[in-house]
Parts: sequence; structure tokens; C-alpha cells
Amino acid sequence: IQYIAEKALAETVKEFSAKSGMAIVMVPKTGAILALAQVPLFNPNALKRSHRKFWRNRIITDPFEPGSTMKIFSAAAAIESGSSSPSSIFFCENGAYKMGRHVIHDTHEHGWLSLQQIIKYSSNIGAIKFSAIMGHEYLSRTLQNFGFGSKTGIDCPGETAGSLPPFKRWTKVDAGTISFGQGVSVSALQLIVATSAVANKGILMKPYVVQAITDHNGRLIKSFGPRRIRRVISIPKFKEPPLI
Repeated sequence: IQYIAEKALAETVKEFSAKSGMAIVMVPKTGAILALAQVPLFNPNALKRSHRKFWRNRIITDPFEPGSTMKIFSAAAAIESGSSSPSSIFFCENGAYKMGRHVIHDTHEHGWLSLQQIIKYSSNIGAIKFSAIMGHEYLSRTLQNFGFGSKTGIDCPGETAGSLPPFKRWTKVDAGTISFGQGVSVSALQLIVATSAVANKGILMKPYVVQAITDHNGRLIKSFGPRRIRRVISIPKFKEPPLI
């Protein structure tokens, strides 16, 4: 699996002339990490063959703004709060929404969209609208429960906690931009752990790489397995009609 991830990532980085890339494979139900791939690669047994700036596992150590991937968790928070359902509709201002001195834009112009469609079309304005209804504190608490702003505790050195500003310091614009992934920073590891919680029916699992430690005779010294951290979101009890 590690080889497949590295090969697919290297081919994709080359195809799109990217400077770098990261890929992770994780089992949502257990937290087991099956692959950690990055481009450019470096060989820790031959460090002098690569530049010093590549001597780290960027999946673990490097924070970045998550952008629209954050809408997954903002939408989950809105549904969990009870303030919205997947079919709740919001006016997306035809692509331009003024907030104080700022104007928030969408890539495409949209009028009325359901929350489900807001995620489908990745509307920044829609994310602002449904996040405003649930409130700053609830959004902040849910993002923290998903693990943003704190380390996952994975068995790898140099992990970043990313950053999630305290909600009491958020302005209206801050809350809006955080809902679509600007003004916060995360690691690639935090993103997959949080997304896996959604896939795992709302349960956040601790990620781990090492399954067991043995001695030179193969005798088991210590083993590691799935560890549940907490339930982040519940399973919705309502059934939504399909959107046409």
C-alpha cells in the first residue's frame, strides 16, 4: 500500500507539474495508518543526497490552510447543532456577499442552495450563512472535537498542532472565513483523522503507525491497536429525500 501510494502520488505530481504532494491511507474504523507518502522524497539513511529542507515528514510537521475541505466539518457542525439539515436552504447572493468592508466571493454564481448543495458546489457564501446560524462557539467546539488545534498523538516525532484561534476573538468575518477553511491551519494528518471520523459514523480514532514491537527472536514485546478518542457527531435520525 505504501508503494502504491508513493507511485500514484509521484505520477500525479509530475502530471500536474506540482512542486510537492502528500498522500495518506488510513483505516477509519481503527485509526491504522497504512501509507504516508510525500514528494519530494528523502532517504533518512542517506541524508546528504537530498536538501536539508526535505528532511521531515511534511504530513506530520507542516501546517497549512485547509481551504474548502473545512466545509465538511462546518456542515457536520451545523447538522449536529440542529440549526440546519441537509435540505435547509440558503441564499448564496449570486456569488458576491458583502461583510463589513469585505466582499466574499464564490467561484460560480449561485442563488438558493440547500446545505447539501452548498457542499456539492463548494459555496463559501453558503458556508458563512449556515455557520452564522449555529454560532461561533458551537462551530469552534465542534472543530476542536474533530481534533483541529491539537496534536493527534500519533507515534511520529515533530507533530504540529496547527492553529485554531479562540472563538471569543473571532469577528463576524473571522467566523465566516474559518467556516470555509481560511484563518486556521491544519496538518494533512489532522485532515484525514477528522474526515475518517465522519466515515466512522462520528467516532474519532487515534492514528497509529506501529502495530507491534518484537525482539530479535520475534517475540512480542508490545502491541498497539485501535483507540477511540471520542464521539464527535451523532448519526442523523432523519432521512432526507434525494435532490433532483
